[in-house]
Amino acid sequence: MKWKSLSALLFGVALVLSACGGDSGGSTDITGPGGDEEEVITDPSTPVSYSQQVAPIFQASCAGSGCHVNNSRNGVELTTYSTTMASVGTNYGSKVVIAGNASLSPLVDKIEANPANGARMPDGRAALSQAKIDLIRRWINEGALNN
Repeated sequence: MKWKSLSALLFGVALVLSACGGDSGGSTDITGPGGDEEEVITDPSTPVSYSQQVAPIFQASCAGSGCHVNNSRNGVELTTYSTTMASVGTNYGSKVVIAGNASLSPLVDKIEANPANGARMPDGRAALSQAKIDLIRRWINEGALNN
């Protein structure tokens, strides 16, 4: 009788654990500002937050050696929402963020593999994870809101 109860208990535990191993409900792992992995919920029904999700990526990845945070380099400054949206990349001759169209945004081109102009960003650092690139793309496609 004990074996039957133990088997039922183990089966129940296995069932619960298998349910937890599937879809994570839209969460995406991205590297946080300190370089540690952190979970950021990216529920498709909730807009990406510039201040909570995008700006920290810029601060952590684009600030190196005075590149694009607290400095304008090649016409691009990513210090604040306003400077990001006003940036006109000298290599592209257009604003780096085209709200509503990540595919036409030079910012996205520069962080993805094989950009049309120059080297992939961030310069001298590891490439952004695909999760971070996708988050930035989604933010731009959602209208690049200051939220």
